[in-house]
Amino acid sequence: MSRFGVRLASLALAATAATGGLLVASPAQAASWTCDASWQTKSFDLPNKPDVTVRARACVYKDGNTRRARIQFSWDTNTGVSVGKRFDKFVVQARLERYDAVFRHMNCDYTEALNYYVSGSDTCTTGYMTSTAQNGWTSDGKIVYNIDGDGKDDFTWNLHGSNQVKVLPDGTEAADEPVQAPAPDPADTPEPGPELRYENAPATNG
Repeated sequence: MSRFGVRLASLALAATAATGGLLVASPAQAASWTCDASWQTKSFDLPNKPDVTVRARACVYKDGNTRRARIQFSWDTNTGVSVGKRFDKFVVQARLERYDAVFRHMNCDYTEALNYYVSGSDTCTTGYMTSTAQNGWTSDGKIVYNIDGDGKDDFTWNLHGSNQVKVLPDGTEAADEPVQAPAPDPADTPEPGPELRYENAPATNG
């Protein structure tokens, strides 16, 4: 047996002796996304163009001491026909928060995507953050938009925040959801497929 193998065997024997003959492991903290149980929907009334319906929800990711946040959203003109420019601005913001204090955020500009594609879906995701602080972590966000040709300035659609992810007494992580979440929504596409590439609408740090 190599010196490394002897060292591993010694450590295993020490662990067995310390636990009365049982080898134990700390509780598992499974990586997971916790999302708002319901999608928020908004219909945009566009001058001389078919309306656009947008659905969005906030999600927070936690895996041990790693966190990040994202906004999932989709849009559809309900016509299948492209009719030109719809928005002068359409920016999705995702925020990673702890008790309403912002720790990470990302602004994703999808103006060109909504003007070019009649329908689609995508996610705006913050960068990762490492923190030993437990409980209180949520995702929140907003959509800032300006409708082309309506003669008005920017509007802000503030989204509902996600539920909190907290650590239970046994060390496992769970979402703070007072009611059972519904079955997965068919429109829930956490990661965009290859057919939804937005080279003309890259995400930018904000």
